[in-house]
Amino acid sequence: MSISRVTYRATSDTALRGLQQALTRSQQLQQQLSSGKRVSRPADDPSAVGSAMQLRSDRRADDQYLRNIQDASGRLGVTDTALTEISDRVRRVRDLLVQAGNGGINPEGLAAISSEITSIRGDVVDLYNTRWLDRPVFGGTAPGFMAVDSSGTYVGNDAVIMARISRDATLRIDTSGTAAGAGTLPALLDQIANDVTTNTGAVGSDLTALDGELSKVLQTLGDVGARAARLDTTKNDVQSEQMDFTSRISENEDVDLPATIMNLQASQVAYQSALGAAAKVLQVSLIDFLR
Repeated sequence: MSISRVTYRATSDTALRGLQQALTRSQQLQQQLSSGKRVSRPADDPSAVGSAMQLRSDRRADDQYLRNIQDASGRLGVTDTALTEISDRVRRVRDLLVQAGNGGINPEGLAAISSEITSIRGDVVDLYNTRWLDRPVFGGTAPGFMAVDSSGTYVGNDAVIMARISRDATLRIDTSGTAAGAGTLPALLDQIANDVTTNTGAVGSDLTALDGELSKVLQTLGDVGARAARLDTTKNDVQSEQMDFTSRISENEDVDLPATIMNLQASQVAYQSALGAAAKVLQVSLIDFLR
């Protein structure tokens, strides 16, 4: 039976290696506590780093979706306000038209009604030219700053403008000027203003046509409101998803503070113990080598 020889060099190397490992472990734990991060480089935990990189990419995408939602909400909000004011103007014209059809108003009164309708027509044209970020909200993708020119002609288009508001959803953020009456209402108001003073017999047909235009405006207003509500819901979903991503990134990278403190204390005790043991093992002199 052979007996292996344990040399002083082997003993000292083993003791020093143990001391170095204990010290390295303590330093790692101290670094984690000072940085608050369990993972500071890919080598610490490649799987966690890969997961965190994907989660950060997804969270950045959500940041962009929220910016898109904010822009879309602003545009739809401006559109909603414009359509509400247009509907108020149309209702006022309807009231004036009913007055004009009573037959008991003198020519001067009819002229005043016609003048007010003409003024309202100018307001309606301005409202159809409402802009968001210097683009007419009822103009589609047409160049320029107007959806309806001064003559009341619709110069926009009905091209669809979409925005991505989440990974799985897009939403139309423009509003068709044609559907909202931009191509027909200004001309009808011109006709009504003229008929009030020159052709009161046409007031009945004008009233019917005006009700049709008001219906267009209200239907478009309802569609805008539905899309705005969908934006609010999607915004809440995206924000909730962002919080989830942040929580999962923290789980991957951040230290468990109580556990790390406990591990550091245990590591320091182990290092002190190893240091004491090594001091006893390595108490040698030149005489020990000569024996």
